[in-house]
Amino acid sequence: MKSIKIMIFGAALILVSLFIQGEPGIRFYGNEVFIGAIGFILVCVGLFMKEE
Repeated sequence: MKSIKIMIFGAALILVSLFIQGEPGIRFYGNEVFIGAIGFILVCVGLFMKEE
């Protein structure tokens, strides 16, 4: 169950980074790519995490 929570959190980070890119009032100056990369890494970690 913990791996599913990590995967959902990673997907949420990816969606937030996509929202930040499209919003004209929020300026991260290209750093939103790192937020998306962290989300992608969390999804991969959750995918390969072993359930106990």
